[in-house]
Amino acid sequence: MSPIAESFHQAENNFFSMINIDKVAYDNITAIATGVPVSNLNPAIVNRVSNTFQNNLDDCQTFYAKHKLPWTLIVPEYLFDKSLGNLLQSNNFNLNDEGVAMVLAIDDIQPSTLNTELQIKSMENDLETWSIPLLNGFESVPVITNVYTNQHQMASKNFPNIHHFSGFVDDTVVCSLTLSTLGQHARLDDIATMPNYQKQGFATTLIYAVLEKAIQLNIRNCYLEASSSGLNVYKKIGFKPIFKNYYYEKGL
Repeated sequence: MSPIAESFHQAENNFFSMINIDKVAYDNITAIATGVPVSNLNPAIVNRVSNTFQNNLDDCQTFYAKHKLPWTLIVPEYLFDKSLGNLLQSNNFNLNDEGVAMVLAIDDIQPSTLNTELQIKSMENDLETWSIPLLNGFESVPVITNVYTNQHQMASKNFPNIHHFSGFVDDTVVCSLTLSTLGQHARLDDIATMPNYQKQGFATTLIYAVLEKAIQLNIRNCYLEASSSGLNVYKKIGFKPIFKNYYYEKGL
């Protein structure tokens, strides 16, 4: 594993450690439960592949069954090979999606024309409003978003290194995100925009504003995980791909 990939995983673990209800580090896999009934918010992250991998898959199934939560097995491409693919297939795991781990060296931020309509606010005291773009932008439902928001509320009270921001147009919240920090590293999550305001540069403007906050906190590198649809947007800001993640879910 490269040093930059290791730093990505440290920032990833830092974020999920603040919003989880339970976490177990097995030999090969770290299983994280957030309590949110959405599979990709309960990630089982593969960090090595050894002869106890099958046992750890079984451990994960028991762990998530105990919490009555769906889950996603996340396999970094640098650990994936044909043998692992065959093992996952024999256990009825299906490839469901892919993500791209990305990094931005703060000194490499690319200039951009920003949307000056947007007013940026820190949302630590109003996470209900912060969650509105997540509910609508991710086409979620209130029962799911409320659980996730509650986890963020507890994290905000318990940890000084998680920060929530939203962008407003004419007092209407249109986009939100989360910034978590670990030493000189930071991570962006929960980047969401209301459907009627998408593709107008609002989320990009919010990201630039939050990166300015990161500079004030002496952050050197910022990480995120991008979907294929968001990849080019982040590249324009200056984020660079590190590796792919393969998302597996167990079939019925």
